[in-house]
Amino acid sequence: MSLVVGGIVQPDDVVGRIRDAEAVIDSLPGSGAVLVGDRRHGKTSLSRVVQRDARRLGAVVIAASAERETYAEFVAALAAELANAEPAWAQELSRLRVTLTAGPVRVERDGRAAAALDQLLERAVDRAGHRQVVLFIDEVTVLARNLERQERGSGDSFLHTLRRFRQEHGAAVATVLSGSIGFHHVSPDAPSTVNDIRKITVGPIRADHAAYLAECLLFGGGLSAETAHHLAPAVAEAGENVPYYIQHLVAASLAMYRGGRRILSPAEVPDLVTAAIEDPTDPWDLRHYRDRLAHYYGDDAPVIAKLLDIYAHAPAPLDVDEVLAQVRSTGIPIGERDELVSFIERLELDHYLVRTGDRDRFASALVQRAWRAIRR
Repeated sequence: MSLVVGGIVQPDDVVGRIRDAEAVIDSLPGSGAVLVGDRRHGKTSLSRVVQRDARRLGAVVIAASAERETYAEFVAALAAELANAEPAWAQELSRLRVTLTAGPVRVERDGRAAAALDQLLERAVDRAGHRQVVLFIDEVTVLARNLERQERGSGDSFLHTLRRFRQEHGAAVATVLSGSIGFHHVSPDAPSTVNDIRKITVGPIRADHAAYLAECLLFGGGLSAETAHHLAPAVAEAGENVPYYIQHLVAASLAMYRGGRRILSPAEVPDLVTAAIEDPTDPWDLRHYRDRLAHYYGDDAPVIAKLLDIYAHAPAPLDVDEVLAQVRSTGIPIGERDELVSFIERLELDHYLVRTGDRDRFASALVQRAWRAIRR
C-alpha cells in the first residue's frame, strides 16, 4: 500500500470502513444518509467506497462536489458527472452545461440553474428505469451557505429541492450528503432539510484497523515486516486512529529512515506529533482549527477562541458551571448561562468539544495540544 498524504485514497485501499460503508448502503432504500464528522476523518473516502459498491449493486451513481461559488457551476458539474455515468445522454447534457454557464448576469444563470436542477434530477430518474438513482454530493453545505449569503433563503431552497427529490420518488432515489461544515452554518432551518435521512457519524477507525493501516504503509515504504508490525500500534495511537494523521506519521517515520538516520522506536513516535505541532510551516494544517473560527462564528469568533482556551488548558472535562466561573473571572464577554450553553453546543456540533454526561472536553487530544501551541 502506498502513501497518499492528504490526497484521495482509492476505494480498494481504504481501511477500517467496511461497517460504515455497509451502514450507508443499508440507508439507500430509505432515501440515503448524511455523513457527519470532523474534517479529516475520511467522509470523502467513505463516500467513494460507497459509490463503488452502489455501482456494483446496479444503481445509477451521480457524484459531484458542491464546493462551488454558484448554483450554475454546481448543476453544470452534476450534468457532466451524469454524462460520464450515462454516455448516451452526453450530447444533451453538454448543451445544458453551455446554457447554464453562458450569459452576463450570474443571478439569471443561477435562476436557470435552480430550474435546471429539478429538470436534471427528474430526467435522471426517468432514464434510470428500474435502477435506483443515488446522488452523492460532497461539500453540500458549502454551496448552500454561499447561496444563503448571496440571497437569504436560497441556500435553504437548494437543500429543500434535494429533500423534495427524495420524498417525491421514494425508494427510486437516494442522496448521500457530506461536507466539512455543518448544516447549522447555513441557516437555523437547514438541519431540518435532512431530518428524513439517516445521520451516520464518521469518526476514527478501530484501533486494530488503524494499526493494520500503519503497518501496511510502513511495510510499503520499505521497512521490514517485523519492524513495521512492531512500530505500527504506536503510530496508530499517536495519530488517534485517524487515517489522515497516520499517513503523516508514517511519512515522517519513513523520511527519517530513508535519510539514513535510523528507525524510530515506538516510544519516539509521539515526538513526531510534537514536531508537527511546533513546525512553523504547519505541515498538518492544524492552524485551520483557529483560522476558521471567523468563518464559522463571525463576530463571536474572539469569544469562542477564549472559550476554547479554557478547555484547552483544563486537566479534566468541565461542566457548564465550572466554565462559567472561569468566564466571569477572566472577563470573557458572555452574559447569561444560557448563552454559554449555546456556545458550547455550537462547539460540539463543530467537533471541537465532545460531551460526556454533563461535562465537555476537546474531542481530540491532538487538536487540544495544537490549540495550546497555536494560541501560545
